[in-house]
Amino acid sequence: MFPARLATLCVAAALCLSSRVALAQDSGAEVRNAYSQAKTWLNSSNSLQAWSDYLDLAGLEAQLAPGATPNLGVLERVLERLKTSAPGLELAPFARLRDSLAAWVAELKIANTPDLSQAALDAEAGFRPVSDADVSADRAELDRRLASLDQYLRRSGKNGAGWRSYLRLNDLAAQLRGASPSTDELNAIEKQFRADQPGLELPVMAEVATALDRYSNDLAARQGDLKEQFSTQLKGLSDELKQFSSSYNNETADSLGERLDWLSEARQAPALVRVIRQRYSRPNLHARVSSRVAGAGFDQVVDEITPVRDNILGTDIRGTGRTVGRVALRLLPDANRAMLETILTGTVSTRNVGYNGPAVIHTMGTTTINGSKRIVADANGLASYPATASANTSTRITGISAGGNIAQKVATRRVYESKSEAERIGSEHAAARVRRRVDAQANEQLSRAHWNYLNKVRNPLIRRGEFPQMVHVSTTPQTLQIDSLAANRRQIAAPGDPPPIQAEQDIGVQVHESFVNNLAAGLLSGVTMREEDMQKQAKDLLGKVPEQLQSEADRDPWSITFAKVRPVTVRVTDNGIEITVRGQRYTSGDRDFQAMNVTANYKVGRDGERYKLVRDEQLLIEPPNARGRTLSGRQIALRTLLERRFGKLFEREIKSEGLVLPGKWRAAGRLDLKQLQLGNGWLVAALVESGVPAPPEPPSSPEKPAAKKVAQASR
Repeated sequence: MFPARLATLCVAAALCLSSRVALAQDSGAEVRNAYSQAKTWLNSSNSLQAWSDYLDLAGLEAQLAPGATPNLGVLERVLERLKTSAPGLELAPFARLRDSLAAWVAELKIANTPDLSQAALDAEAGFRPVSDADVSADRAELDRRLASLDQYLRRSGKNGAGWRSYLRLNDLAAQLRGASPSTDELNAIEKQFRADQPGLELPVMAEVATALDRYSNDLAARQGDLKEQFSTQLKGLSDELKQFSSSYNNETADSLGERLDWLSEARQAPALVRVIRQRYSRPNLHARVSSRVAGAGFDQVVDEITPVRDNILGTDIRGTGRTVGRVALRLLPDANRAMLETILTGTVSTRNVGYNGPAVIHTMGTTTINGSKRIVADANGLASYPATASANTSTRITGISAGGNIAQKVATRRVYESKSEAERIGSEHAAARVRRRVDAQANEQLSRAHWNYLNKVRNPLIRRGEFPQMVHVSTTPQTLQIDSLAANRRQIAAPGDPPPIQAEQDIGVQVHESFVNNLAAGLLSGVTMREEDMQKQAKDLLGKVPEQLQSEADRDPWSITFAKVRPVTVRVTDNGIEITVRGQRYTSGDRDFQAMNVTANYKVGRDGERYKLVRDEQLLIEPPNARGRTLSGRQIALRTLLERRFGKLFEREIKSEGLVLPGKWRAAGRLDLKQLQLGNGWLVAALVESGVPAPPEPPSSPEKPAAKKVAQASR
C-alpha cells in the first residue's frame, strides 16, 4: 500500500530500520525555577519585601509571566543588582538566580541579532579555558556516580560482579588513581557504558556514562590549543550559518551539528549554541490521528454467555448471564500526555436459581452496566487508572418453592420483603464484576504493549543515545497528536515549521528529512546487516516480508555494511524525494565488494485521483566521491548486483492504493491519501477514511523453498 511503502522508502534501506542533549526549551525556564526557589526561601526568612525592593523582583516576575516578551533593559537592571557586593548576595539561592539570569540575558542578546553568522564570530571574545575547578568539579561528580553504581552492584551479587567486569570498572579505577588519566582509555571504557546491552539504560548506569564523558572531554580540552581550535570552529560555524540561512542541505546540517557538539563538549559559547539550536533545530515529526481511527482498534460488540455465581443475603445463586453491549474509546483533553478512556456499556440478562435453606427461588434479571478505564501514554510508556463501574439490577421472581404451605408462605414473604435490598446488593456485586473484568482484560494488554515499547523501542534507543530529545503526546476529544524532535547531541533537526496539512484527515503526518537521516545515522552507521536480518526486521515492522526483500532461489544471500557517515539519507525536494544508501562493504555469497552508493530519485505524480511515485529509470550507483570516473571490472560486477537487489527494493512506480492498518485497527477500513506534498525538506501526507472496508487478511502461506534454502545455509 502506497503510504506504507512510502514510509519504507523514507527509511531507505528500510527494509531494516525497524547523548541525549538538553531539549531546546523556553530560555527563561531555568530563571523561572531559580526565581521560584529564591522567592520561597525569602518568604521563609520574612525578608522577601526588602530584597524584592532592592533587586526589583516585581519587575523580573513580570518578565517571567507566560506570554510576556522579555525586556532586556529590565533583565539587565536586575542582573546588575544581583552582581553587587551587598551582603547576602553570595548565598546559593541568589547565586543560582544570578547565573541563570546571566545566561538568559546572553541568549536574548544573541537571539535578537539578525545575523547569527556574525554572532558566531563575535563569540570568540568569550573564550574561557577549562579550569582546574572545572576538572575538579567533574571528577567529584564522576566519583559520586561511581559510588552509587558501586552500592548498586554490591547488592546485585554475582550479577554485579559480571557487570563490574563488563564495564571495566577496575580499569577505570586504575585510570582515576593515576596522575594523568588516558583520554583514549577513558573513551574506550565509556563505550562499554554506551553499548546496546539491556540494563545500561538504568539511571545508575547512564549517569556514570554522562559524568565520564564530561570528565574525559575536560581532560581532552586541556591537552591541545583549545583557543585556536575554538577560533577555527567559530569561523567554520559562521560560514555554514550563512549557507544554512539561505538554503537547507543535509551536508551543512551535519556539519553544524558536529560543530555545536564540539562547542558544548569544550564548554564554549553556551548561549550561542542554545540560540542556534532553538532557531534551527525544531521538532521534525508531527503526527495526528482522529478519534474515529484511534477508536477503531477498541470498538467491539460484546455478546457472550457466562456462568453466574453469587451469594446475596445468604442465598446461594447459580445461573447464566448473557451480556450484550459495546466497548468504545473516548479521547479526553490533556495537553501533556495522551488520555484515553475505554467504555463498556451494555445489559446483562440472567436466569438464576437461588438456594436458601429449603427455599428455592427462580428469578430472571436485567442489569444495565457501565464500566470505564482510563489509560495514559507518554514518552515513558503506558499506564492506567483502576477501572470504575456502575450497575443497576432489576429482577423478576418466576417461582418459589419451600416444601409445605406454611414454609412456602414464609419464604415468599421474606423473598419479596428483601427484593429491593437484594437488587441493591446485586447491583454492587455486578459493578464489582465489571471492574474486575475491565481491569483484567485491559491490564494484560497494557502490560504487553508497555513491555514491547520499553524493550523494543525506548530502552534500546536510550542505550545508544538515540531516543528523541522530545516526544510530546497530547489529546483533544477529536485528536491524538504526537510531536517529536529526533536529533542527538551531534545533530540538528528541522530548521523551521512544517507546511500545513490542508486536506481533511484521519491520519496526518508532517515529517522532515532530518528525522529519518538522524535516526538512520544513529542506528545504521557502520552496522552490518545480512539478508536474513533485513527480512526479520521487515517482518517485525510490517508483519510480513515484502516481496522486494524475499530471497531468490538462484541468488546467493547478501549483506551490506553501512557507511559510518550518513549511511542512509533522504532529501525531500520540490515534488520529489531522493534516497541514498551508502555501503562501505557488500558481500554476495563468498564474494566481497568495497564501497558503493545507491541513489533512487522519485517524483510525485497522479494517476487519476490517486497519487503515485515514479522513479528515474536508472538507479545512480557509483563509488563514493567518484562521480564520472571509469569503473573497474569488479565495480561493474557490484553495480550489476546492486541494480538487481535495489531495483526490487526501489520499485519503478509506486501507486497509492490506500492504507489498511494492522491488527484490530483494520476495522477502520481503507484510508485514502488525500494530500501528498513534498518540498523544502518536508513530506506532508493526509489520509482519510474511505468508507471502504478493509479486505480480509491474507491467509498465512508456507515458507517458500528459496527462504528455506537461505535459512538452512545460515545455520
